[in-house]
Amino acid sequence: MKLQWIGYDNLVPNWRRSKFVSNQYIIVLVVYGQVMYEIDEVSLTLSKGDILITYPGTTRFGTNGPYPPHRKYSAHFTLDPSRHELLNELSVIKGYQHFKSRKFDYYHQRFTSMHRQWRGSSPLREFACQGMVMELFCSMLTGLQQQNIPAHRQLIVSELEAYIQAHFNEDIRVSQLAELVRLSPNYVTTIFKEITGQSPIDYVHHHRVSVASDLLLHSDMNIREISDYLGFCEPAYFNRIFKKVTGLPPSELQKQHV
Repeated sequence: MKLQWIGYDNLVPNWRRSKFVSNQYIIVLVVYGQVMYEIDEVSLTLSKGDILITYPGTTRFGTNGPYPPHRKYSAHFTLDPSRHELLNELSVIKGYQHFKSRKFDYYHQRFTSMHRQWRGSSPLREFACQGMVMELFCSMLTGLQQQNIPAHRQLIVSELEAYIQAHFNEDIRVSQLAELVRLSPNYVTTIFKEITGQSPIDYVHHHRVSVASDLLLHSDMNIREISDYLGFCEPAYFNRIFKKVTGLPPSELQKQHV
C-alpha cells in the first residue's frame, strides 16, 4: 500500500472538483452538511455519516450540496496489484461503494486522528497513517460483506444505536439495553459487536468522544463543562476515556479550536 494523501475539507465555500479519472482508491467520510458527486455518470448526494469508496479507473466529479458548505475527510491510496486481485475475488470492486456508516463515531475519530498525524512532523507519520487507512478500509469492506446478517438482528441493533444516540449523556448499562429489547445482556452484547464491531459500552464511549470532539473544536465550552454535559462523573475520567479513544488528551485537540 502507498498512501498518497489524507484530506479534510472544512466548510470550503464553492468547493468543486473537476471531472477526472482517478487512478487511486479514495475513501470519503462526510461529517457535516452535504456534498454531491457524479461517479461514472451516476449522481450521488452524501450527507453526515455517508461513506463513499471509489476504486481506480472511476470517473469522478464533485461539488457542494444544496446546503453548502460541508465537512468531510478523505484518504487517497494505491494498492499492490495482488491486493487488487484479492478484492476482485471477494467481489467488492464495482467502481464505487456508497453506504451509510453504522460506525460513524468510530470512523470519525479514526479520521480525525489520522489527519492530525498526517499534518504532523513525525518521520513515522506516513507509516502510522497507512496502518489506520488499511484498518478503516478492511473494516468498511467487512461491513459490506456482513449485509447478509439476518434483518431482525440489524433491527435490534438499530434500535439500540438510536437509544444510545438519544441518551448518550445518561448512565447507560448493558442490562438496561437488554431490558429495552427484552433480550439477555450476553446476547445483546454478542449481536451488537457482530454488527458494529464494538461492544455497547465502547460504542457509548466513542459516541461521547465524537460529540466532545465537535464541542472542543466548534464551541466555547471548556473541558469541565463538556465533561459534565456528556455525563462523565469527573473530568479525570473524561480525559482518560478521550485519550483512550483518540490517542491524545482533550486539551490537545482544543488547541486546534479556531
